Amino acid sequence: MDIFNTLLSIQSFAATISFIAGALVVSVVAFLMISSKNVEEKHLAKEKVYKVRDKYFVFLSACIVAGLFISLRLLPYSPFESHPDQEVTVVAMQWAWKMGIGKTDLSPSEFQGINEVTVESGKHIQFLVTSADVNHNFAIYNNAGDLVAQTQAMPGYQNKLDYIFPEAGEYHVLCLEYCGLAHGFMTATIHVK
Repeated sequence: MDIFNTLLSIQSFAATISFIAGALVVSVVAFLMISSKNVEEKHLAKEKVYKVRDKYFVFLSACIVAGLFISLRLLPYSPFESHPDQEVTVVAMQWAWKMGIGKTDLSPSEFQGINEVTVESGKHIQFLVTSADVNHNFAIYNNAGDLVAQTQAMPGYQNKLDYIFPEAGEYHVLCLEYCGLAHGFMTATIHVK
């Protein structure tokens, strides 16, 4: 429930900032409309508008930079600054997952893994994910059917997916990228003890 309240407060903060920015834009437009009704020489009016525009640009840029700095620090993703406690090699292929504990130097087609692996809860697990043929998507679901982590599995490239399983149980791996006729049968199991 604390996460929900945090997200709600972040949403409220974002809505407030958006409202203030919108009011500022409306104010500047109203100021420009009111000031343009006065009869002035064209170049004087142009200079006046450019002065306001430059100040508005600097102010808006400062607000965006400050907003990004503040909001990026509030993201709910935990940083993984340490080395993983365990590495798991994952190779996708039509229509199966091959997984094995540890890192391998074998090519994806030579790698001999199975569609089940056992890891520990509360440990920093790093999945080294690649594909032997076409693009796939390595998606981990918990027992409740919630997607907890995912990354692309691409041929010729290795993605690293860091995750800490919060509790023991069976987690299911599905492919989220349509990869052919038997796509729906491309499953695997991660046993977390």
